[in-house]
Amino acid sequence: MKNIFQIFIFIFFMQSCHPQELKIDYETIEIDIPGSPGPWLKHNSKYYCYFQTDNDKFSSGSNHNFYILDEEGKVNSKISVPEKLQTYYYDLYIKNDSIFTTEYYNHHTFYLDEKNKKWIETKKGIDLVYEDKEYTVYTRDFGEWGGVTWFKDNLTNKQYEIAATNPVINKFDNAYYLTTSKFILKISDPKKLEINKEAYDYKKAVLAERYFREGSNSMKGGEMIYIDTTDVKSKYSIATSFIANNKFYHLFNDGISTKIGIVENKKLTPVLDLKSDLRPFKWYYDTRNPIQNNQYQTIQFSIKGKNNFGIIEINKNHINVTSFKNSYKEPIMGEDQTKEWVETNFDYFYSNLNTLSLNQIDDIEQKENARDLTQSHKISHYILDGKDIETPRIYRKKRKPIYSSDNDVLLYNERKIN
Repeated sequence: MKNIFQIFIFIFFMQSCHPQELKIDYETIEIDIPGSPGPWLKHNSKYYCYFQTDNDKFSSGSNHNFYILDEEGKVNSKISVPEKLQTYYYDLYIKNDSIFTTEYYNHHTFYLDEKNKKWIETKKGIDLVYEDKEYTVYTRDFGEWGGVTWFKDNLTNKQYEIAATNPVINKFDNAYYLTTSKFILKISDPKKLEINKEAYDYKKAVLAERYFREGSNSMKGGEMIYIDTTDVKSKYSIATSFIANNKFYHLFNDGISTKIGIVENKKLTPVLDLKSDLRPFKWYYDTRNPIQNNQYQTIQFSIKGKNNFGIIEINKNHINVTSFKNSYKEPIMGEDQTKEWVETNFDYFYSNLNTLSLNQIDDIEQKENARDLTQSHKISHYILDGKDIETPRIYRKKRKPIYSSDNDVLLYNERKIN
């Protein structure tokens, strides 16, 4: 009996020692922003975030809007997104203490001028994901043809490659650790990797019109300290790795819940469960997002249920889990309200059609909190050459359904030709 009691005390001690080393705080913030979240990050106590909004039936793409929120979720700024960034494939990251976005296919890159509240185009972004005194590391994803990670020796300029696609890189105990969603790889000496088949070249990979090669198949020089051996449909996924209190931790989801663990005997051993059913994830091509100094990074997560999401902030041994509850709902007009609005404004529009400006239209619609579905692209047609054409305004207002389960929609489209 005494031995059983001692074993129980030992197990309890082992389970409790790790959580004491990692401090975790939870908070929930309510926001009121239309759309669904794109790439987000937290920096200097502010949230920088893209939101994607639908275009109803007027375009197959989404409009991307950018916001800066304070720590309480209040919108400090809404900043117009350049047309070159109106795409699905882009990232959001920090460089030299500034916010950057790089579009995937053409590497169009903008930095955020927060003072003047606008994005400014700059030199096209490089595929750099890690750098220290000894090595500069690049990574590239070639889709179905695989990916490559290059280690460039800063002294000799020789490059070495390994088959790892978009890894998170940490340096721990004088070794490099590459974390992907399915495996963790240890590289004690990058010079033992495969000598590159084709060196990473900024001019070719970024500035050239097209750049393609097959991904690397070589694992030479790497030690696989963990790999997910379950089937291809497995929901097991590693979100990131980080260093705290001189220990190497991993944030992962086992298909049931999200945990923090360590690798023991090539197995991921949980040491801490996170609350709720949150699931960390990385956006496609958001390769530069982790802040690569082994000290701080932010990871997005989703929660089951509409409009529930958040950010995990990792700062050494302090982890802050912030959930966002988006309370935004499009206003729904009642039957009497809809009839009054149509009668009043139709008469106003008709009577002032020749003098009505789009700014006046915008003011009217914004007072009704109508959803702005105006396209981001300009009108182009050979008949309109030489004419100054405004983008047609499209607003959506929903009416409370009478007989149908679907909401009726009032649409307003105004065009001005100077």
